[in-house]
Amino acid sequence: MDTAARGLFIVLLGIDGSGKTSLLSELSDNNLTTVSWRELRHHELPSVMAPDAPTDVKNRLSDLPRAMFIGGHIVAQYEHLVRPNVTAGRNVLLDSYWYKVLAKERLVGRTHPALDELRLLLPVPDAVVLLDVDPRTAWARKNASCTPYEHFDDPAGRRAGFIRFQQRLRERWEDDLRDHPAVYRLDGERGFDTVLTSLRDTVELCTVPRLPSLEALS
Repeated sequence: MDTAARGLFIVLLGIDGSGKTSLLSELSDNNLTTVSWRELRHHELPSVMAPDAPTDVKNRLSDLPRAMFIGGHIVAQYEHLVRPNVTAGRNVLLDSYWYKVLAKERLVGRTHPALDELRLLLPVPDAVVLLDVDPRTAWARKNASCTPYEHFDDPAGRRAGFIRFQQRLRERWEDDLRDHPAVYRLDGERGFDTVLTSLRDTVELCTVPRLPSLEALS
């Protein structure tokens, strides 16, 4: 696809408590649209596609309906939040895309072949920005609280379960992103303003036209 005639599709990825939501809320400007799944509520969709608590909905479903609900939610994000903006020439920074929820489904043992098939059909983002935060830091940022979808049950307590779960998330992303040509890693341990500046600079870097390869010049 000709990126000169369209906007770029960029994904911001980070563990729970990494600060993605706060960063996204501060980053949007005239040259960049930042979006997350919560904004589906502002579109004319069936209420089941944009519930206030999607985890509560999917936890009531058996494996195939659960996979279809998650898959439909991911597709709706792309179709309603990403594609219209990209087609209009605006750059989009989307929170997590399929990477986080599919990794979590694998970790909780609820993955379904339908989700893996869908993943192969979804548009590949132009770039992924990985916010690197230690799970222990994330736990502190979350004020030592988390949802059931953010931790393993662990004999050592919820903190240990959270840290282990988030570490496994990062390991899954290493596999999922191994072949992606444009992954940018940011040190999310720094102060908020410093990380925000780095994220803004990284997104700007993503929009710089790439030079043609040497083979193309010869």
